[in-house]
Amino acid sequence: MEALHVAHLMALGIWLGIVMTEALFEFSGSDAESLRAAARFHYTVDIFGELPVLAAVIVTGVLLASRVGPLTPLHYVKIAASLVAIGSNLICAVWVVQRRRIEDERVLLAYRRKIWTTAAIGVIFGTAALAIGLVYFRG
Repeated sequence: MEALHVAHLMALGIWLGIVMTEALFEFSGSDAESLRAAARFHYTVDIFGELPVLAAVIVTGVLLASRVGPLTPLHYVKIAASLVAIGSNLICAVWVVQRRRIEDERVLLAYRRKIWTTAAIGVIFGTAALAIGLVYFRG
């Protein structure tokens, strides 16, 4: 496997680890104070961890796709699934930024529901993209 494939898989693995960690602390909040703490922590992890790693996933993915020619229908399915996962993650990041200073517990819970639902969509499509890549496009 060549270095670019390894770099892409490493970035994907780090991104997955970050997403799993965020899921754990999102659901550790049970009262207003712990919900606020989770919101602040999630913000910090997104800004300094997840978004830079996501940029690495995008760059390595684009570089890998640009080296293939012509793209097959399965490539397009993988790219589309990847874009849904990335788009879902970016939508969540916007909501994470918006909620970091919210104090109202009901509003925090509403944001958490939106984030969790959108993240779940991203996980489903990201898992499909990863499976296609691992099964059909091994380098």
